Amino acid sequence: MEYFIITDLEKPRRRRPVSDAVKRLKSSTKGAGRIKNKSQLKHILANANRGECAERNVALVWFLFGSLTRITETCYLRVEDIFYSNGSLKSIFRMKKEYAKGGRSRDCALVLKQQRKALLAWRDKRIRDNAFLSDDGSYGGLRGDSPLFLSYKGQRGHKWVKLAFNPKSYKTKDGKEQEIMRCSSMENYIRDLFKKCGFKKGSSHSGRKSTSSYLSDLGVPYDVIQMAIGHLSGDMTDTYIIPDPQRLTDALNGLYSTIPQIGEA
Repeated sequence: MEYFIITDLEKPRRRRPVSDAVKRLKSSTKGAGRIKNKSQLKHILANANRGECAERNVALVWFLFGSLTRITETCYLRVEDIFYSNGSLKSIFRMKKEYAKGGRSRDCALVLKQQRKALLAWRDKRIRDNAFLSDDGSYGGLRGDSPLFLSYKGQRGHKWVKLAFNPKSYKTKDGKEQEIMRCSSMENYIRDLFKKCGFKKGSSHSGRKSTSSYLSDLGVPYDVIQMAIGHLSGDMTDTYIIPDPQRLTDALNGLYSTIPQIGEA
C-alpha cells in the first residue's frame, strides 16, 4: 500500500490574500465550471452508467474527479500504469511525461473507494468481452501494454478497439505554434454527458476544478491541492479553485451570530 507523505517542515504554509479569492471567483464565469453540488455528480454518474460502455464511462468520469486528470492524458494510460503485475491496483500512479500536457510527469492519487471499485468493474467487463486479455493472467487478466480505456465498435462483431487520437494546434503564451494529440471522441463524450445532466459549463476540465475547489472549501492545505492537481505555478492553481460564496455567507453569519442588530433589544 502506498501513501502520500505530507510534512510541514519549516516551510510556512501559503496564505491566499482576498484579491486571490476575488480572482478565483471571477474565473468561475469563464472556462470549465465546477459542479453545483455533489448531487449533480451523482446525477452525472447515473447517466454515465448506461449502455454497453457503462463500466468504462463511470471509471473514466471518476478519474477526472478522483485523480484530477485531464481527459486526453487519461486516455493515454495503459493497464500497467494502474495495475501491478499481480493484479492489485496501485494507490499512486505515475502520469508519464509522454501522456501529460506540457511534457512533465507527475504522481496522481488512486485512493478514492468509488473510483477503485469502478476500475475493477471495468476490468471485469473487459474480461467478459475478451478485450485485450493477458496470456498468463497477469495485470488482473488484462494485457499490461494495452490501453486502460477502449472504444466500443457496435458493428461487425461488437468489439473493443484502441481509442483514436487526432492533432490539435494551439499557440503558447509566447506566441509559438504547437501541436498536441487529443482524444476528441472522449472529450466530446464528457462534454455532452455534462450538458445532458444540466451542467452547461461542464467540460473535461470540470473534474479538476470541482475537486480542487471542494478540497479548498474543506480547508485542505494549498500545497496539497497544488500537488494533487499537478501544477508548478501557484497562480495556475488559483484559477482552478473556485470559492463557494455561500460558504463565506454562512461563515460570516455564524461568526457574529451572538451580536444583536442595532435597534434590537
